[in-house]
Amino acid sequence: MATTKIWDVRAHVSKLLAYVANKNKTTMEFENKSFDESEKLAAEILGLPYDHFATEEKKFVSGINCTPDNAKEIMLLLLEDTDSSDIQAYHGYQSFKPNEVTPDIAHAIGVQLANELWGEDFPVIVATHIDKGHVHNHFCLSATGFSGKRYHDCKATYKLMRDTSDRLCREYGLSVIEKPKKENRKHIAEVHAKQQGIPTIRDQIRADIDSVVRYEVTLKSFYKRMQLLGYKFEYRGQYLRIKPYGYNKFFRMDKLGAEYTEDELKARMAYNWRNGLLRALPIYKPTLQEKPKGLYALYLHYCYLLGAVQETVPQDPEVYASIREDVRRARMYNEHAKFLGKYNLNTGEDLQRHEQMVKAQISALCKERQALRNKLRWMKDNEEMQPIREEIYAISAKIKPLRKEQKMCKDIYERSTAVARTVEQIEFPKPPEKAKQQTRNHGWGSR
Repeated sequence: MATTKIWDVRAHVSKLLAYVANKNKTTMEFENKSFDESEKLAAEILGLPYDHFATEEKKFVSGINCTPDNAKEIMLLLLEDTDSSDIQAYHGYQSFKPNEVTPDIAHAIGVQLANELWGEDFPVIVATHIDKGHVHNHFCLSATGFSGKRYHDCKATYKLMRDTSDRLCREYGLSVIEKPKKENRKHIAEVHAKQQGIPTIRDQIRADIDSVVRYEVTLKSFYKRMQLLGYKFEYRGQYLRIKPYGYNKFFRMDKLGAEYTEDELKARMAYNWRNGLLRALPIYKPTLQEKPKGLYALYLHYCYLLGAVQETVPQDPEVYASIREDVRRARMYNEHAKFLGKYNLNTGEDLQRHEQMVKAQISALCKERQALRNKLRWMKDNEEMQPIREEIYAISAKIKPLRKEQKMCKDIYERSTAVARTVEQIEFPKPPEKAKQQTRNHGWGSR
């Protein structure tokens, strides 16, 4: 039951290669054993002798039109002649049903798949990851081929990838998904944001729509209220699209979910009206408090304001649009506030001192870990090596939160000025230009 995915990668291609060919994910120790027909077939496809899989260690990484050693150099040379696109490579994925396939067969299928799809023109690295509970293949495909043409990722090429994968699985006697569910593909950045608990811009659009729908009765009033929040609407063909303030990209309403089409929005507003759920529109009027003193007080107050903004509809759309990204990252600001309170850090000097202290701790732990790694190089007995490995893992576990603290110090130091300015904009908004002009024309100075 193999599933496939592919998405573009805009980071440096070396990062993708390092992840795909990670030794810890692709290396396996073997014991001597007899081989069945499927494993012999896998060895034949990979161009290996039948007893190759009986070696002590095997790394499941293969290159097509390149080798794992020169793949980076070849891909970078091809990218030099590319167009203005910032896509460096494509990351493919092929996952099998748990406990249905061995790493040898999975890797052989991955190599066949890559050869059939991209072998005529593109350098590809195929790697089989075996560190998780299920075996799966990763593909690093250069965005530019030897012909100078770019890889075109579209529905047709993805369908070919899926169909080829299914055919190869059937040839090896593996199960396939006969009726795959139709799903919206997500960009890898959205996947990472969800894993970190950070709402995406689509989540923010949905939240704004939901907050406005509770207070409006007609589509006309709904659009007007959304426009006051800085949103723009347009039709492209038959599809209604929406664009947040400060973004260059429009988003299709029907792609936000079934509840966000025009018909569904009408139905939701009618339901609120019929059932007496329509609410009076609140007005966001923050209480004027004493100006925060110190970074800790500033961040606590800012977290409070971000929470208040999410629950109401602000009067000033420009201010709301300017802090929308911070509303999405409210969780991060909460962590920053807790960090400042934990160590009683109130000034920039406090942050710098704490960062230097953390940096010194990291340096000492890294030296200790490196000494253990050097000692490990000269050892051969696994039983003697295991306690040292555990010490190394323990030191790495101590370093990880310290690096996070060091990064927090830098982030807070760089953001604190902008946070203070945003708090001032929310609590003490500037008067409209029109009102200023009237004051100049009709004030005491004009007499």
